[in-house]
Amino acid sequence: MVLRTIPLRALVSRAELGLEVRAGKSRLDRPVCWAHVSELRDPVPYLLGQELLLTAGVNFPRTPAEIDAYVESLVNAGVTALGFGMSPVYDAVPKELVKACRDRDLPLLAVPERTPFLAVSQAVGNALAEAQNVELRVIADGQRNLTRAATRPRPIETTVRALATSLTGWAMLLDSEGTVVTRSGLAPEPSDDLLSLASRLRGGSGPRSASTHLGGDHVVLYPVDLSCVLVVGRNRAFSVGDRAVVAMALAMIGLLRRETDTSRGHASRLSARLLLAAGSAAESTGDLLAALLDNRAGQDYRVLAGVDVRHGQRTDLDSDFAQLVQLLGTPLVDLAGGSFRAIVAARSAPSPTALDTLHKRGWLVGMSGVVGVADLRTAEREAVALRRRAAASGHPVSADNESESVSSLIDPAQARAFARRTLAPLTEIRSPGPGQLVETLRVWLANHGNWDRSATALDVHRNSVRHRIGQIERALHVDLSQAQHRMDLWYAVNWLPQDWPGGQ
Repeated sequence: MVLRTIPLRALVSRAELGLEVRAGKSRLDRPVCWAHVSELRDPVPYLLGQELLLTAGVNFPRTPAEIDAYVESLVNAGVTALGFGMSPVYDAVPKELVKACRDRDLPLLAVPERTPFLAVSQAVGNALAEAQNVELRVIADGQRNLTRAATRPRPIETTVRALATSLTGWAMLLDSEGTVVTRSGLAPEPSDDLLSLASRLRGGSGPRSASTHLGGDHVVLYPVDLSCVLVVGRNRAFSVGDRAVVAMALAMIGLLRRETDTSRGHASRLSARLLLAAGSAAESTGDLLAALLDNRAGQDYRVLAGVDVRHGQRTDLDSDFAQLVQLLGTPLVDLAGGSFRAIVAARSAPSPTALDTLHKRGWLVGMSGVVGVADLRTAEREAVALRRRAAASGHPVSADNESESVSSLIDPAQARAFARRTLAPLTEIRSPGPGQLVETLRVWLANHGNWDRSATALDVHRNSVRHRIGQIERALHVDLSQAQHRMDLWYAVNWLPQDWPGGQ
């Protein structure tokens, strides 16, 4: 697990804390992951490393040898710095402690009496939160810039340049021969060592990367595919946020390199694909999406998923794309393999009449509910589920005309298979028979487990209802006092097909 850290300098520079550096002034760039208070003689078993350890000197070692051993154990445990409080035990930092820390180059901070340890811990927490916010902005800005670049002419070249700009560094693509495919303006000529490292990286397997130094720059290499390696570099190390931006760029470049479509609307289809793949970071693409759809007045969208029901009769991709753009009122249509996905502004979403027109032209469509830009992937999943329902029912399905029931999102064929599989053990019961058992279960569930009302509806004695429900529980290995089992069986009895052996 990678821990977020801040440099020790970020704490020392906070004047309100009044921290005084008594040793290790040259090590203030060391990372701090948290501040931890301990008065144990041996706190090491409770440390993870990279802490600012705080102590007020309670139960502190007394002799120089003991203090020296204490400091040595902290260094070996990876502690970043030691903070020593001036209250309540000591009014000055012991000289033996200062010497031991200087000898081992461990930063030592004197914490004044006016500064509670809690204030130091809060300062660390605030600084970590600020660092996280910076990283989130880096990720959001990078995702927006990369998505915009990928939808422009010469998308691979512009994406590489956008990556370099986002990282305030440089980037290049190397092919299998070590030739530079494209690079940003500041990218250096690849050295022999860099080319050799790229070659070894291409020959590996699974998620991987390699790092090196080139002319004082930190350099990281990532394989895009078997024939191409992405190289990024800059004059400082890459943060977690920076690596997330690189990961996004890798995904986009890989998609762009696989994309060989040159037909009409290619850029718009690719834009739709990238926007739907953006995930939670898609919120940062709101301005781009609004511009593409001329949706400055609002930030609400829908996703549509359609399937071709003409069974392979379509041969003109350009014509199909133009037709969908016209009927859906959006250029963001990803059409491929007899199906499409599209993003539309909510205010101009297709009407039921338009969906029926699409059906007449051979497209069955599922349309999601209204979402914000950050929930496009959720809306896509909903649209795909509704498309499956549309294909099963033979008419378009919109989230607006479907109830909020979970059953509205279930593929009927899968639901019938689930019902058969779930209730199959009842076919082995001969008395009173599977048909009566299923009917008893349906009535009992509909009456919320009330024995008397169920018995009246079935025209049997209440003990017969109890007996049948007991048979069902034993045969299906369920406990009908549990809501989950009741819910599963309710869907099963209602989706059970007419040709079931029990006649239901």
